[in-house]
Amino acid sequence: MKISRRFFELLRMIGHLWADLPLLFRLLKAWKDGSYRGLSVRTLATLVAALIYVLSPVDLIPDFIPGIGLIDDAAVLAFLLHSMAQDLAAFRVWEQSRVKV
Repeated sequence: MKISRRFFELLRMIGHLWADLPLLFRLLKAWKDGSYRGLSVRTLATLVAALIYVLSPVDLIPDFIPGIGLIDDAAVLAFLLHSMAQDLAAFRVWEQSRVKV
């Protein structure tokens, strides 16, 4: 019973992190366009490292293994979004302040 509760808590957390993925893409687009410059060097380095890992053919768990091959990539993306929580929150505030009423 305790294990199943932990599992569902983990699924809920992953779902929340995945919901932030579109926000991350908007942040990157705004940064690339030059309209948003609130990213730290640490955040940019983390983004680059995660992108290199996800796109690299060398993984801890090879992607061709059905069902579990993409788990490590998903974990890296979840870690990225978790580590960027403050940056994403700041971007969300910046983005909402630009919305015309």
